[in-house]
Amino acid sequence: MPRQSKLQREGKEQHLLDAAYKLFLGKGVFKTSIDEIVHEANVAKGTFYLYFQNKEELLQKLVARISTRILSDAYHYTQEHLSPDFDENVVTMVDYIVEYFKYNKLQLQLLERNFSWSVVQQAFSSQSDPLWRSLAQDLADSPLAQRYTEDELFKLIFVLVEMCGSVCYSSIIEGRPDKIDNMKPILYRIIRQSLS
Repeated sequence: MPRQSKLQREGKEQHLLDAAYKLFLGKGVFKTSIDEIVHEANVAKGTFYLYFQNKEELLQKLVARISTRILSDAYHYTQEHLSPDFDENVVTMVDYIVEYFKYNKLQLQLLERNFSWSVVQQAFSSQSDPLWRSLAQDLADSPLAQRYTEDELFKLIFVLVEMCGSVCYSSIIEGRPDKIDNMKPILYRIIRQSLS
């Protein structure tokens, strides 16, 4: 029996992730079984366990991929609309993320409160990732780098990303304490104050 190529293995994993994504959005994570995922992906059940220990591990990988893509899109959008003001560039990036979630509520429900810096950082498995390098360089070149150590700077960004994800989920999905459009000015004011 011939061995599978790396491309074939990655293809099967991608089929499983795509199938899970479709089912999770349609039925929810808890109502979706591994049997349904493998059926949708058109692979044997044993194949699932070659790639993932359980459904939670698959969900973590899916969340990391979605979060990384959203952050990447937000970063590229910000680069196309750069301001000379670093704080405004951060707000532009956050606004892209907020607006994305506003119009993609099912993805936000899937991510729950897991759109966070730690998930994104984990997805950038090595700091050789081009987006990770660009983000790190932008932070190093920012006025914040004069006031904070590298460790403090990444902790500050972590807090801001966590806050953004939590506010999005609470406001967009749960409507608390208010609609997201009413929360944005407060969120952006806090971000600007944190950066100045």
